[in-house]
Amino acid sequence: MTLDEILEGRDPDRLSELSREDMRKLFWMYKGLLKRVERDTAYWQATNDNLRTAYERLDEQERELARAYQTIRQDLEIAQQVQHALLPKDHPEMLARFEFSVYHKQMTEVGGDYYDFYRLRDGSHAIGVFDISGHGVSAALIMAYLKAQLVQTMEQVSRPRDIVEYLNNATVGFLREVRRYATVNFVAFGERTFRYVCGGGYGVLVRGGEVHTFNKGDPFIGLRRRAYSEYELPFETGDVLALYTDGMVEAQDSAGADYSTRRLHELVRTNAELPANQILQRCLDDYGQFRRVDADDITLIVLRRRAA
Repeated sequence: MTLDEILEGRDPDRLSELSREDMRKLFWMYKGLLKRVERDTAYWQATNDNLRTAYERLDEQERELARAYQTIRQDLEIAQQVQHALLPKDHPEMLARFEFSVYHKQMTEVGGDYYDFYRLRDGSHAIGVFDISGHGVSAALIMAYLKAQLVQTMEQVSRPRDIVEYLNNATVGFLREVRRYATVNFVAFGERTFRYVCGGGYGVLVRGGEVHTFNKGDPFIGLRRRAYSEYELPFETGDVLALYTDGMVEAQDSAGADYSTRRLHELVRTNAELPANQILQRCLDDYGQFRRVDADDITLIVLRRRAA
């Protein structure tokens, strides 16, 4: 009986028949196997120790991430509260002259859409609608910065064109540095008209069943120093004005088609006899049925001139 035959499992009980040379070979094979087992055991033990250490580090990193996430969530909640506080509340003087309704939604906790109501130095009322490029915290910070600059601007000038020019000149250096810009729609109301400056913003007036869109030829705030144009349109009892940012009209349906300014303007026109809040709701309902998902911050303001 040879060692090979025994190792093949034919008859292990006949080990005593092995030659001295085969016994020596079997011994060294056994020693080799022991050494291999010891080496493999040490390897897997080290692997287990490394895995245990890695898991412990991962657990600690997960705890650190959880703590960081909690801090971020708390900061975002505070930022959201601050941004909400910066938005206008009730404006009795505006309500006495205009019937209006506002829809304002940020895509995340905070965003770059901003609107406000103003009383100018000459006593007239005004609305400003802004859309800061980008999303999230960075856009919200720029929005707060522009709000502060706008307050200072209105202490210096009162005409819409002068206000927007002054604001642009005061902020263009900073906005270029941070690579941001803002669209603007600034509207000041007179007794039977309104004057507006539009740098990339959106506005539509429905008067007597006719649609008058805003001239959008002026530059965004923060791109370059340049004079702005001021336009005037009639705005009398029953006329409807809608101001909005691009979040709604650039939203797409499942086929990739834009909601479009034409669709929104037609909705405002066909519902112009309704109260402002119902016009706004008709627009939101139609938009909700059309769009696949919100892709940007949205601001829509609908105003109707009340009877004097």
